Amino acid sequence: MDLLLTNPAFRIYAICCVILGIKLLASALYTGTRRQKFGGFVNPEDAKTFGSSGVAARTEEAPEVAHALRIQRNDAENIPLFFAIGLVYVLSGASSTGALILCGVFALARVVHTLVYMRRLQPARAICFVTGVLCMLVMMFRIVMNVL
Repeated sequence: MDLLLTNPAFRIYAICCVILGIKLLASALYTGTRRQKFGGFVNPEDAKTFGSSGVAARTEEAPEVAHALRIQRNDAENIPLFFAIGLVYVLSGASSTGALILCGVFALARVVHTLVYMRRLQPARAICFVTGVLCMLVMMFRIVMNVL
């Protein structure tokens, strides 16, 4: 592990992982606040425990909660792939500049993606998504080039 910690590219990757981990937790908390604010409980025990008096469980998600869940699902589809690809990219010989650009821009794009998703801003959301995808594709290309 000490060897990894002396690698500047790994340190950048690790910081980006922490940022994205915090972002994943924040997205879950955001969903919880939407449930609380809009009475969007689908489990009876949640409605009883956390809902205000008279709040009953719904048979489907409240629109605001469904929106928050889409943010979480989008993260769940993209961030774990970064954890894997980013690690292989760094371990295959990424430079610190390459890691800073690709991992840093990916992390920034995902954070901004969530903020603009929450505010329903297009095309900003699509731009952030595509930026993250391009970072991942470049990392994948660099992995192939580094291992051949």
